[in-house]
Amino acid sequence: MPPSGNVPAQTLVDAVEKRVARMDDAALADVLHGGLPSMPHGAVAALVASIFDAFRDRGESSEDAAEGANASLDRLVGAEPPAVAALVDYARGNAGLLKEALTHYAEEHAAQLSGLPAPLVAGIADSL
Repeated sequence: MPPSGNVPAQTLVDAVEKRVARMDDAALADVLHGGLPSMPHGAVAALVASIFDAFRDRGESSEDAAEGANASLDRLVGAEPPAVAALVDYARGNAGLLKEALTHYAEEHAAQLSGLPAPLVAGIADSL
């Protein structure tokens, strides 16, 4: 990639939605979880913000999501890998939440898309 450079914003969002729609929640969580160690800090921080946005859309605050993940909000905001892994695991148990989070990611953090795990980046690029 990076697909965000000269791709219209809505086209990029549509490509992300198309890619994640074909994945089940557990597979998506596994890809995110497995990719966390190699993701740049900014991409991890964007993922956390996007997951929090998706939880807020469902009426759950960031604090509630952090508590549900049994992780410190400060550690999550700081994008600490063990805390983020716990948040991804917690989000996995909420049907469709990670898919919604990745739509938020594409809408709000398009410049960070290339920092997502390689299987997602490749799938998004193929959907363009």
